[in-house]
Amino acid sequence: MKKLCIANLIVITLLITISCSQQKTVPKNKILVVTAGHEFESSFYEIFDSFEDVQYDTISQPKFNKMIEGGIADQYDALVFYDMWQEINDIQKEAYVEILLKGKGVVFLHHSLVSYQHWDEFEKIVGGKYIEKEFYDDPNLKGSTYAEGIDMDIKVVDKNHHVTRNVTDFSIHDEGYQNIKMSPGIHPLLSVSHPDCSPIIGWTNYYGNSSIVYLLLGHGSHAYENENYRKLIYNSINWVADEKL
Repeated sequence: MKKLCIANLIVITLLITISCSQQKTVPKNKILVVTAGHEFESSFYEIFDSFEDVQYDTISQPKFNKMIEGGIADQYDALVFYDMWQEINDIQKEAYVEILLKGKGVVFLHHSLVSYQHWDEFEKIVGGKYIEKEFYDDPNLKGSTYAEGIDMDIKVVDKNHHVTRNVTDFSIHDEGYQNIKMSPGIHPLLSVSHPDCSPIIGWTNYYGNSSIVYLLLGHGSHAYENENYRKLIYNSINWVADEKL
């Protein structure tokens, strides 16, 4: 009888272990990561590999824009853009906006701020713009600038926001952008004091029925491996996918 009880206990323990294991593998959110237009290190994807409860697919431009009208975004809880793309036609623009009117959450990272220089609505979507002078004829236009490999001390401006949950002030070796445009309606999350970088480097925005996050950081492996940077991306995905969190 004692052996039988022990055997039953072992079986129950195994069942509980298997159940817990299965629960951990169930994705909380399914996302699509969009790239192309700027070279990046393959270790970028290790960020998303580290999120146990986030399932992700990848796609590059121009394939995403070609498929956007067909509803490619509908099967995902959120979109993450790490592209730097310029080509988009009027039909694709309408489909892009329609996604946001439906409430699809979006996270924009780093050089995605440079995308669609001649689409004014995109600046309203992201909540800002990196001005690439080569796309304009005005010699008096002051373009944005970048500085690679700088050390920055990041301050969490809003410590109570879901995006900054469990994120403390931190240092990072990354690329900075200076003289970028920022919409007046954005909500600042992160700041930095450095001569080669904009003072605000992370914010939330709303467009249509969608929640938007932009994070300026993310040039290379130094950023990819930074624990706080990964937390920011993870929190951003969860927040834009479901603001009730």
